[in-house]
Amino acid sequence: MSHLVRTCTWFAAMSMLAGCSSSSGSEGTVAPPGDASVDGGLFHIDRSGLKNVGTTNPLDYSNPNLWVCRPGIDSNPCHGDQGELDTTELLPDGGTNVLKHQRAANPKFDCFYVYPTVYLTGSGNQTNLSDDSYPLDAIMSQGARMSELCEVYAPLYRQVVISPGAAPAAPADAGASDAGASAGGGLSGLLSGPEAALALSDVRGAFKYYMDHFNSGRKFVLLGHSQGSGLLLAMMQQDIDVVAAVRAQMISAVLLGGGATVTAGQTTGGTFMNIPTCTRPGQTGCLVGYSSFDVLSPPGANTLFGIAPAGQETVCTEPGALAGNDAGPYGGSYFPTHINNPLLAPTSPTPDAGTAFVLYRDAFQGQCVHQNGASYLQITDLVQPGDPRGTPPYVSTTAESLGFGLHLVDWNLPMQELIAIVAAQSGTAVP
Repeated sequence: MSHLVRTCTWFAAMSMLAGCSSSSGSEGTVAPPGDASVDGGLFHIDRSGLKNVGTTNPLDYSNPNLWVCRPGIDSNPCHGDQGELDTTELLPDGGTNVLKHQRAANPKFDCFYVYPTVYLTGSGNQTNLSDDSYPLDAIMSQGARMSELCEVYAPLYRQVVISPGAAPAAPADAGASDAGASAGGGLSGLLSGPEAALALSDVRGAFKYYMDHFNSGRKFVLLGHSQGSGLLLAMMQQDIDVVAAVRAQMISAVLLGGGATVTAGQTTGGTFMNIPTCTRPGQTGCLVGYSSFDVLSPPGANTLFGIAPAGQETVCTEPGALAGNDAGPYGGSYFPTHINNPLLAPTSPTPDAGTAFVLYRDAFQGQCVHQNGASYLQITDLVQPGDPRGTPPYVSTTAESLGFGLHLVDWNLPMQELIAIVAAQSGTAVP
């Protein structure tokens, strides 16, 4: 079975490839690892056995079909070898420049990435893991580009299905056993209860399998967004923050839109006891986090992000400052030219540039703001009317009306800075 089984639904619409569809197959249980055929040392992915994995049993992450990205599978979209991460830079004079993605040939560290909420209709847990097209929207826009620096591991998991209109407007008063009660700030009302506990068990299981079978003592970076960040924060509370040996291997955690908190004015004391907020370029063993809002649309009464319990504040680390670009425009904002899930599309269309992404340089600037009970990354659009590049596709009026702000593009806006942050922390040169 060819690599197109896994990636063509996402990539075909961008590349105008024909005759592609993600495998889905008939309903069944988790296929055992032996159901993935091997050719030339690579597992060929066939997720037809993952159409209904249920909610009773743990997922077996020895099954390569449960990983969207990891070494040894054919193909690995996070490597970008099929053009999945190629980018057209839109130049201020109206010209373009195509940039081919260059992944690290022999990365010296790993990145473990957990994708955000991508299933936005229904309830319960997502148990159909046979089609990875919705997870790919997030994986390719966020964690995959870090393959310039690291080997990316991205597991599938039974995430909590969240219908945006049903999202609570403030943190729920949840018990400590809930996945997001003390880890996810304003997400705690969503990441609580048995559904969140199941999603958390998957993330913990995937990370444990990674540590036991892939890590081999290597340093690692954790990457996540939204629900993925909330689950990683909860996992870290149990498996990293209080485990010194594992904590020593963690270069950093880049967990955006997840609502990590600290004691007001401090770098710890909320979500974590031992893992501080990053405060300077090159600092390791620390957390990068923020939730972004447009300067013209600050958090309102219905906001889900940027809020924290009394005596705490939501983490906001300005990515430009951590990248050594204090107060300057962001050097590279990447936007996908195709999104599978129409509910995640921006209000303004993305330019059709013939590549998977378009790149705007010096188009945005951010600063951390603490006001009206919220802590957030305030974004200013620097692109003036009449700019030949057109309006960057960064705003979703639907998301803003729901109190999400610029949540959907937390990663996209300062992507080049995020890469630079991890490069400095890991001692790796930026390509």
